[in-house]
Amino acid sequence: VVAAAAAFLLVDKAPQGTEHIKQVLTGNILTTGTRELMTVVPLYAVAALILWCARGPMSRASGGAAGWLWDFLFYACFGLVVTSSVALAGVLLVFSFLIIPAAVRMLYAEGGRQLAIGWAVGIVASAAGLAASYAWDLPTGSTMVCAFGAALALAGALRPLRQRNLAAAAWRTTRLATALLLLASGTWLAAMPRADQPLLDTIEYFAPGVRDAYFNAGETVIDREAREYAERYRREAERLNEKEAKSRWQGEAVSDYEVRRISSFLQSYNEMRKGEEFVQREVRARARERQRWWLGGIAILAAAALFPWRRRRFKPST
Repeated sequence: VVAAAAAFLLVDKAPQGTEHIKQVLTGNILTTGTRELMTVVPLYAVAALILWCARGPMSRASGGAAGWLWDFLFYACFGLVVTSSVALAGVLLVFSFLIIPAAVRMLYAEGGRQLAIGWAVGIVASAAGLAASYAWDLPTGSTMVCAFGAALALAGALRPLRQRNLAAAAWRTTRLATALLLLASGTWLAAMPRADQPLLDTIEYFAPGVRDAYFNAGETVIDREAREYAERYRREAERLNEKEAKSRWQGEAVSDYEVRRISSFLQSYNEMRKGEEFVQREVRARARERQRWWLGGIAILAAAALFPWRRRRFKPST
């Protein structure tokens, strides 16, 4: 961490300093080639061999000069591997590899199985992060770090299922997650009603009638008209796109004038649709700001009702 902070100080005033800081944080693992691997793989192999051969004395060392020397050997190998890895993958990804698989294995196993679980978590989370980065065109290092975080959260949520009563544990975990989500959403809505409200937006997406509960009559009319106009402009834009695509598929040449005309209409329709969507967002934000307290209060009360409170068992007095 200190080395990373020092690197930030060094590149802060340098040209393209922001890109250098991004490189230190998240690296660029996709550009790692054979030359870099030929440098680090032998280094990792030597460090692994040293630690494997010294595992017995390290585990038996209890203090004194001998214990200090074995600790120094371990941390020297550890630091060598970490610093060489940061140059390839960045600080965040390297420490995700170090911490999160170990944390997951501690939740689910003891003894020799811990190593296998840690390896499995590291492989699956890395593959998931790479796949998500490729599918959604996201920065690879940051996506892999988020995948590791999601793996840890999922492992923590599923751990109660190891109990004997799986149905009760699953129900308790579901209630806890839902209650925490409602509590966070209600608090955020009461504090920042004009900010993005992911939970409320999701509910309104599947059940648009929810808006009628906190819209007044004028806001309901404005929102409905803006939605209808936005949908009309969207359909017109799709129609023009289909017309232009069909002409190309059927081999019919489109004149330059017609291309410019279609492009102008598309731009106009898209701008008008964005204007109507802005009206919808503004009406929704004003309504939420006006009704923030009871909307947030309902969410918090629902969270309190769903929270799996522990019931205290009283023993009969003797």
